[in-house]
Amino acid sequence: MVPSSLILVTFIAKFRKLSISYKNFIRLLNIAEAYIRNRVNKSMVNFMESRLSIVNLLYSWRMDEARKRLEEKLDNEIYVTDLIYCPLKYKYQKIYRELALGVAFNPVALYGEIIHQGLERLLSILFGVDNIRVEVEYKKTIYLNLDNNTYIIKGRVDAVVGDYVIEIKSSSSDKNLPYEHHIIQTKIYLWLSNLNKALIIYITPNRIVEYQVEGAISDRELIGLVENIITCQQTPRYPWECRYCTYSILCPSKITST
Repeated sequence: MVPSSLILVTFIAKFRKLSISYKNFIRLLNIAEAYIRNRVNKSMVNFMESRLSIVNLLYSWRMDEARKRLEEKLDNEIYVTDLIYCPLKYKYQKIYRELALGVAFNPVALYGEIIHQGLERLLSILFGVDNIRVEVEYKKTIYLNLDNNTYIIKGRVDAVVGDYVIEIKSSSSDKNLPYEHHIIQTKIYLWLSNLNKALIIYITPNRIVEYQVEGAISDRELIGLVENIITCQQTPRYPWECRYCTYSILCPSKITST
């Protein structure tokens, strides 16, 4: 909960340049403080009447975010993350929405999101909020001769510092870093942002390491990825995907171990 004193300081900062009398200014402060006290009292009542649950809060947050992304996604919209994995995921998330929502509260996915949020906030402190942008969304359109359609390529970059794209990754292992699909993802972000340099930062139990990536993906390479999404020619894109895919329970292209 934000202390009332901090809110009052903010209030003062916003109104100190206005041409109002001291008497009216004090009156506004009293109104603001009364409002704050009322909000605090209501919050305390709600807290006392209900059991505090961080798990429930996290669950609601993740479900709301996942549901919003699914509902807002246009039919001709392709996310960067769609391009780097099995194209059947792009197809199945539209058909089997309940399964897509279920992935949102996967502990591994939640752990990665917490790492992202934490490091983004820390970088904002270290660089200063005026020198970094976080959760930056980009989009571009491309035309495919394959089906005579226009597609929107959309991505959210973790952070941009100067002329650098910053991509944050968490992993349970530090073997074979950096991963191929992460490099491709970062190059697509460079294409979207019209920048040329990036850092992939891996947070693992054994290492915290960064890798420099230079040069955006070419238009021809990107079109090839989009065509693969539309035609589903390469399913899965990587053999290991099926072990972690929520859609593997109904997928005819699932690779099973022998």
